[in-house]
Amino acid sequence: MSELPKEALDLDQKIIDFIRKGTNRKDNEGFNSLALEVFGLQFKSIPLYRRYCEKRGIKPEKISSWEEIPALPTDVFKVTELSMFPSLTMRTFMTSGTTMPEERGKVGYDEGGLRLMDATIEEAASSFLFPDGMKTKILIIAPSPEMAPHMIMAYGMNRLKDYFGLPQSRFLVGREGFEVETLLKELRSSEEEDIPVTLCGGSFGFVNFFDYCREKELRFKLPPGSRTLDAGGFKGRSREVKREEFVRECGEALGIKTNYSVNLLGMTEISSQFYDSTLRNFHKGLHAEVAKLNPPWTKTVVVDPESLKPLPDGETGLLKHYDLANRGHILAIQTDDLGRMNPEGFEVFGRSKEAEAKGCSLTIDEMTRIEKGR
Repeated sequence: MSELPKEALDLDQKIIDFIRKGTNRKDNEGFNSLALEVFGLQFKSIPLYRRYCEKRGIKPEKISSWEEIPALPTDVFKVTELSMFPSLTMRTFMTSGTTMPEERGKVGYDEGGLRLMDATIEEAASSFLFPDGMKTKILIIAPSPEMAPHMIMAYGMNRLKDYFGLPQSRFLVGREGFEVETLLKELRSSEEEDIPVTLCGGSFGFVNFFDYCREKELRFKLPPGSRTLDAGGFKGRSREVKREEFVRECGEALGIKTNYSVNLLGMTEISSQFYDSTLRNFHKGLHAEVAKLNPPWTKTVVVDPESLKPLPDGETGLLKHYDLANRGHILAIQTDDLGRMNPEGFEVFGRSKEAEAKGCSLTIDEMTRIEKGR
């Protein structure tokens, strides 16, 4: 396989250097400069995107702000290839939530794109999930990348395990389904050996496990420093759970402290991740409103659902994300997620229309259902 062009390699290194400066800063000028550079390369290298921009009278030489870069809706990835260098694709991740393969979105990542995503995973988790620098046993209610090579959640959770996990860390969805008995043994051994746990997975996986624990009257008291990371939302086929109820169940079933339950927003179309500020605020002694936080290499804007024009802080609209780590496909992604900005970051309220539940969390829901009688 051929190497990436030098201009892409050089740009990737600039972005990685920017990401490696960490999350405890603001650098709007640096973000703007790199975003314009990414847009210029994508305009040049992705013909469909170039035509889309030209129809709107937008060219790299005509704009001076990242806010002017045209966004593409997530649905576009269901119907066309939008990788910058499709012949150099190393991994293809797919959206889920439908039984119709042709309705699933596909996003290709070249080698540089994977390096960029790896950098975002390590830096963001260091700040928002492990601000205390603690190594834990990471138990993942999801399939491994070998079992689910097209699931971006599996890829990301594996990186978390590699970067922050103790040797006992493992995945807990196998060929036969959710390995619930193995999870129970791992949790008990952590109690006995005083080894902190990070329990990760799709939100639905937690819901199914909590239901199982309630049915079997099981409770755990995990060691101090244990935490949960759930990715996705709570609307799906099992039951609906409000955030407050989910956090309470983490405490009742696992003994996890309130401030140690963190939710993650991740998308197949976006290389970076957006964490709740819960644990970071607690670690820093901050009494700020909880929100999804933008690491410095990303920006989020709330736009009017009809005009797609930006809305003032506090008003509800559709979320649009800009991510420098999306160098390999499209920098600016228009979602159908409803949300609003608050003084600390942004909030997510769910999707803008009634639709079949989508995303990795639905797949996890299906994989982690525990048959009655087990």
